[in-house]
Amino acid sequence: MSHPLNTKPPEDAVVVIPGPTDTNSTALINALCNSPRRLSVVLVAATPDEATALARQYPRAYVHQSGPGLLAARLRARVILRLDSGANPQRLITRAIRRGLPVFGLSGTRPLSLKALSPSAADGLPKTDDPAALADHLITAMGFERGDGPLQGSIARWAQRRMHGRARALFSPLARRIDSPEALAARLGNPHIIMCLGNGPTSADPRLESLPHDALLRVNHQWMQDGYMTGADMIFAGVKRSMRAAGPALIGVASLRKEEALLGARLLAPWHGRLRYAVIEEIADLGDALHGHPRPTTGAVMLAAAIALAPKRLIVAGMDMFADKAGAYPGRHDAVNAYSAAHDRQTDTDFIHSHLTRYEGEIMTLSPAFLKLAQSVADRQFTLVKPSQA
Repeated sequence: MSHPLNTKPPEDAVVVIPGPTDTNSTALINALCNSPRRLSVVLVAATPDEATALARQYPRAYVHQSGPGLLAARLRARVILRLDSGANPQRLITRAIRRGLPVFGLSGTRPLSLKALSPSAADGLPKTDDPAALADHLITAMGFERGDGPLQGSIARWAQRRMHGRARALFSPLARRIDSPEALAARLGNPHIIMCLGNGPTSADPRLESLPHDALLRVNHQWMQDGYMTGADMIFAGVKRSMRAAGPALIGVASLRKEEALLGARLLAPWHGRLRYAVIEEIADLGDALHGHPRPTTGAVMLAAAIALAPKRLIVAGMDMFADKAGAYPGRHDAVNAYSAAHDRQTDTDFIHSHLTRYEGEIMTLSPAFLKLAQSVADRQFTLVKPSQA
C-alpha cells in the first residue's frame, strides 16, 4: 500500500535520506519497511521525480520532498540515516543533531557499516554489513530520549533547577511539584482502591464503570476522545502531546528527563492550565530501569507508582501488553499491535514482575495478559480477586 506524498507519518519514524541506489541501501530500507515493530519509515527525496520513484519502489514508506520548511517534527523523526555523504537537506540534519537525535551515515568501505554523524549515535555501532542487523540497530536507537531545541531546552532546565530549589514557591501559581509517595497519596485522597487503566482493548471493558474505586489513573491521552472512563485523577504522560492534553489534571512523568520535557512543554504554553505533577522515580523505587534501553512503558511506570502508594486493592485493565487479539487499542484496527521502538515485552514483563513482588493487597484485573503475568509471581504476597467478587 502506497501513501500520498508528503503525508505526515502515523508513528515515530526512521528518516532516510537516500543516496545512489545500490543493493546494500535497498536491502537496508526494505528491512526497515518490513520491521514488525511499531514505527514509520520516511524517505526524503531531492526532487519531485525522485519522490515519485521512491514512492513506487518503497510503497510502505512515507516519502517527503526536501525543502526549507521540512522539519524533523513534521516527519516525527527519532533517527536519521543519511546514505549519501553529500546529500541535503543539511538544515534538517543540523537541527536534528542540535535536538540530540541520533544521526547515522553509511560507510563507503567494505564491510558496509553504520557510522555516527551525531554524538547520540556513537554508542554500540554494530560491526556488520547485514542489512537486518543494521536496521535493528537504527530501530533500537529510536528509543533513546531526544532533546529539545536550544531555547526550549534552556528554559526547561532553568525552570527545573528552580523547581528543585528554594525558589520553587515562586512558581506555585504556575507549577507545583509533588515530591513523596505520602504527598501524592494525600493529593489523591489517600485512596484504598486505585484503578490503573492502560490503553489496550480491555481499558474499554464496560464492567469498569461499575467497579468502585477511589482514584483513577490513566496513560497518555488517546482515550480522551472516546468518552469512556475519562474522569482521571492522574494522567501518566510519556510524550509531549499528552503532557499538553492533560491540561490542569495531575500529571505523572517517569524521570527527571521527562520532567524537563514536561516543563518545556507546559511553561511555554500556560493556556493548558496550572501544572501539578510528580516525578515517579522519586515516588517509587524504579532502580536504573529508566536509564537503559529498552525502557518500561508509561503504563508499567503508572503501575509502579500505584503500588508505591500501597492501596488495599488495585484494579488493572488495558495493560494488555500488545497481546490481545482485539488489537493494540480499543476500536483502532489500523494500529500495529506491537511495542514501539523504545519498549519491548520482556522489559515490561520484568519491570512489572519486580514491582508486583512488593505488593501485599488485592489485585483485580480484566486483562488476560496481565492476569497471566500476575499469576507467574512466585511466593506472591497479593491476592488475585475476580471481578465477580467485587
